[in-house]
Amino acid sequence: MNDTLINDSIKIINTIIARKVEKGESINWWMWIAVVQFLIIIYLIIKDRLNSKNTEKLRFKNESLAKDIDFDNIINSSFNSTKLYDELKVKCHPDRFPIDDEKNIIADKIFQEITKNKTNIKRLIELKEEAQKKLDLNF
Repeated sequence: MNDTLINDSIKIINTIIARKVEKGESINWWMWIAVVQFLIIIYLIIKDRLNSKNTEKLRFKNESLAKDIDFDNIINSSFNSTKLYDELKVKCHPDRFPIDDEKNIIADKIFQEITKNKTNIKRLIELKEEAQKKLDLNF
C-alpha cells in the first residue's frame, strides 16, 4: 500500500515538472525538495507504526507460548476461587490487627496479594498457608 502511494506520488510530481518545463516556467526546486522530504517522513512514520504493532504482538505471542498452562488451576479457579477469596479477605484484613503493628504490616501485604490473585486458586492456597504461619490464623 505504501509503495503504491509513493510510486503514484512520484508519477504525479514528474507529470507536474514535465508540464512546467513544456510551458517554459521556472521550477521551484526548494518546494519540491520539501514535498519529497514530507513524503519520506510520512512513509517512515507509517512504517514505524506498523512495525511496532507487529513486534508487540510477536513478543506477546512468544511469551504466551513459552509458558506452561495449568488447566487444572484454571478450572479450579473458575469454580472455587470466590469462596476461598471471600474467606481470606475477611480473615487477613489489616483492620483485624490494629494493636500489633508488625502483624498489621504483614496482613496488609498478604491482603494486597489476595486482592491481586482473587481468581487464582493456587496462589490463594499459598497465601492461606502463609497467613496461617505468619499471622497465627486458624481456618
